[in-house]
Amino acid sequence: MSERQAAIDALVAGHLAVDPMAPPSPGTLPLAMPTFGPEEVAEAMDSLLSGWVTMGRKVTAFEEAWARYVGTDHAVMVNSGSSALLVMLTALVETGRLSRGDEVLVPAVSWSTDLFAVAQAGLVPVLVDIDADSLCVEGAHDRPLIAVHLLGAASRATAPLLLEDACGAHGARVGDVNVGARGFAGVFSFFFSHTLSTIEGGMITTNDAGYADALRGLRAHGWVRERTDRATIEAAHPEIDPRFLFVSPGFNLRPTDLAGAFGIHQVPRLDAFVATRRANHARWCAAIDALGLPLRTFPELPGTTHAAFAFPMLVDVDSPLDRKALCERLESRGITTRPISGSNLARQPAFTRVPGARVDGPLTVSDAVHERGFFVGNSHAFGDAQGQVLVDGLKAAFGR
Repeated sequence: MSERQAAIDALVAGHLAVDPMAPPSPGTLPLAMPTFGPEEVAEAMDSLLSGWVTMGRKVTAFEEAWARYVGTDHAVMVNSGSSALLVMLTALVETGRLSRGDEVLVPAVSWSTDLFAVAQAGLVPVLVDIDADSLCVEGAHDRPLIAVHLLGAASRATAPLLLEDACGAHGARVGDVNVGARGFAGVFSFFFSHTLSTIEGGMITTNDAGYADALRGLRAHGWVRERTDRATIEAAHPEIDPRFLFVSPGFNLRPTDLAGAFGIHQVPRLDAFVATRRANHARWCAAIDALGLPLRTFPELPGTTHAAFAFPMLVDVDSPLDRKALCERLESRGITTRPISGSNLARQPAFTRVPGARVDGPLTVSDAVHERGFFVGNSHAFGDAQGQVLVDGLKAAFGR
């Protein structure tokens, strides 16, 4: 260890107020807890002191570690999960796997940028309903599909071109295959509240080398610098300085090396984080189901590994409390709640402003989630005490 690194470690150890394993304040159930500790902070400080803070070797190290974990040949980091969706879809058009105007199926219950990025890439988003048991799109489909692994549940859907939104599903699996490795490409988010965090950040995974090169160009202005085929492209354009050689239209969606510094220390923690979250999920489902409340939980389904990013529930249609009243009572007891993702995106005002967007078939389950669904937080830092807070809060809300 260098003298500088030893000094950084000592400084961080003496002043860091964050403990990634510390539970929340007693009697509360927040949405999320910090996932980072002294290792991430010290690594980021090393980057700051070195002066290299833009995308560099630590981003590359995180990409390599994430590809190994997910089980893909390539992982390309960007500055957010939403940017990952945009780059993933744009690269499909760039490489000719899709053409502008092609339809892409999107679960009606997903995040807003699942919908928006399709149109922004020149494609046509078509909303479809989700499954009542997994809250994901399921079954076999005849068109390209973004399978959203909602709140950590693993979608088992298939399609001619399967794309995965695993932004909140780090560590989820279908059988022995990690999400993000089931389809042609997958995306992840490393936002602060997610299972692994680089504060802001996203990743695209794939096994296709040519497509990965397109991703690398699109995230950084369309230039050739990070492409593995750069020598061939440079040789074809000897009149252009290769430092500023642009081979495709692109964006500036690069991550920082500070994000990479966080990521390389987060990956080794993931399996333990997911194990704790899954245990919480299973206990909470069993405890709440035993209460006999007008409320549905969503246990892990056979053949899947639930990453348990958050804990969704659905209020029964004949419940004496509607969702709004129930969430207000839970919030008053220190239990933070949220709607389930964007709920039915077809009912969001932005839907009518998305070029070409349409709905395919009834959205029965999506409507139910829109009207009666909500979730509470789950975390690697939660345990029996937080489960009891939730159970007690639900019992009190329903007067049990």
